[in-house]
Amino acid sequence: MAHVKADPGRGRGALVALLDRWLKRRTRLDLPITLGYRQIFILPTRFGWMLGLLMGAMLVGSLNFNNNLGLLTTFIVAAVAVNSMLLAYRNLHGLSIRRGNAAPVHAGRPLCYRLSLTQKDNRPRPDLVVRAGPRLARLDLPAASAGEARLNLPTHHRGWQAVGRLRVETTHPLGLFRAWSWIEPSAPCLVWPQPAEQVPPLPEHGTPRQGSQARQRDEGEEFHSLRQWREGDPLHRIAWKATQRHQTLLSREFREERSREIFLDLQRTPGRDLEERIRIVTAWILRAHAEGRSWSLKLGTKTLGPAGDPPHLRECLRALAEW
Repeated sequence: MAHVKADPGRGRGALVALLDRWLKRRTRLDLPITLGYRQIFILPTRFGWMLGLLMGAMLVGSLNFNNNLGLLTTFIVAAVAVNSMLLAYRNLHGLSIRRGNAAPVHAGRPLCYRLSLTQKDNRPRPDLVVRAGPRLARLDLPAASAGEARLNLPTHHRGWQAVGRLRVETTHPLGLFRAWSWIEPSAPCLVWPQPAEQVPPLPEHGTPRQGSQARQRDEGEEFHSLRQWREGDPLHRIAWKATQRHQTLLSREFREERSREIFLDLQRTPGRDLEERIRIVTAWILRAHAEGRSWSLKLGTKTLGPAGDPPHLRECLRALAEW
């Protein structure tokens, strides 16, 4: 008889999905949002649970031994804890989270996500934390002011990346209770392709220059100048008349005038697969922009450019990210 083992990961995933559905039924998570009663959750911290157990033990001991001083101490600490819970709740209640955005980055680099928080109350809101898994950002909001929390989120793939669920929390003032609220921005962030590290030379006529053919094109067919003869120069390059006139052996130098405009075609780019070709084209675009040259980019039946300005650079990187 076969024994079927329960998959703990599957059980945990079902529980998370159940909590997720319950959370979405209970409250709205998208921005903009002003945190209210239904958005705020609160539970004791580990320190709060330990203090609660200690106060419970003191209460039982004081009742058994009829110790009035112990009872007074227990009630005072309990009152302080209850007030701490209310202050933690008020630190989040009424907080407005307006928007979040991030500048595009290349895949593999951290995405700096900026979240705008505002409040209109005439009281400060200290010790606010915005958390995305293990990554967090802390900020304090003075009375009737606005602030910005910055989170560095990892990026792994090109394209539009969802921010995911974020948690806004506080343990102010004593760290006995943690009040938190969930938000889930619906606007995704753009991640550009990662540029390749080892890339062929820039294609001058739509195809990359390779090997000896590239060197021959570099020499060109247009006369450029005369120079001292060097060992290895062919005989037909020697300028005999000029050599006789200057009494030294001179060679003619030929060069090819390189066009300032480059044509890039994703379909004709070398690479093992689509992702490698996209990374190579990305590296070419960045190099052309750094050299101040203009380029055209052909993606399927669509051609972008020619241009070489920053808007054209961003347009091409976005098109490659969405391809």
